[in-house]
Amino acid sequence: MAKRILTAVIWLPIAALGFAFAPVWAIALAISALSVVAVYELLWATGLVRQKRLCVISAVFAALVPLWTYYSSEFYLLLLGAFLLVSLCFLDGMLHQAKVKFEMVCAALFGALIVPCFLSSFLRMEMEMETRLIFYLPLIYPFISDAGGYFAGRLFGKHKLAPELSPKKTIEGSIGAVLFAVVGGLLFGAVAHYGFGLQPNYAVLGLLGIPLSVISQFGDLVFSYIKREFGIKDYGRIFMGHGGVLDRFDSVIFAAPALELLLHFVPIFS
Repeated sequence: MAKRILTAVIWLPIAALGFAFAPVWAIALAISALSVVAVYELLWATGLVRQKRLCVISAVFAALVPLWTYYSSEFYLLLLGAFLLVSLCFLDGMLHQAKVKFEMVCAALFGALIVPCFLSSFLRMEMEMETRLIFYLPLIYPFISDAGGYFAGRLFGKHKLAPELSPKKTIEGSIGAVLFAVVGGLLFGAVAHYGFGLQPNYAVLGLLGIPLSVISQFGDLVFSYIKREFGIKDYGRIFMGHGGVLDRFDSVIFAAPALELLLHFVPIFS
């Protein structure tokens, strides 16, 4: 736990300052790099890293999706890229059927499509909303939810939530995660109001914590399922005490697109 806290103390201020002052194109490049690392971690975890062609195809697509999102809002570019990705992956599978199995192609497609497309929600929200503060929400809800789940689970946890996927997670911890996320949304509103002069909708910010915490926990379990399936503990070692990119951002990957969709229906600022 000490390593996790130290890592958070080091990286959170760096990330906060980076988001606050970096131009959008720099953030697009950062998300592109993050996506490539995450896809590589997934390919390594599933043993696909030995299939060089699938790795290259997946990494190139993962790198391009955030850049496409930044340079063009046209959906057809992403659709074209997805078509090429699927076609090339299956073509590689058909030409090398003895080495490249169907489940390998599916794993490559999952990583190359889901990770960069979901993380690109950060860019779409940044370009559509009037304040950059919105950029922090897809991080705040999952991270506070994760912290709340950890502490509530340690203090009150008795009933296992998903023992086969994540033995340490409890129902009590899950409930605590939701409550912490609600509080996190309210605190975000207070910072937006008193620190930046905005008029937040506190009720919406608080209530958003419920579905986003649930979705964050679901994302965590999805990537835990993959780890258990392939018998690994962590996806990497980039973040001391936190593992790899997928270990730290598993919940964020699912929370970001969920928040983007919800913001189309509920305003968080007056």
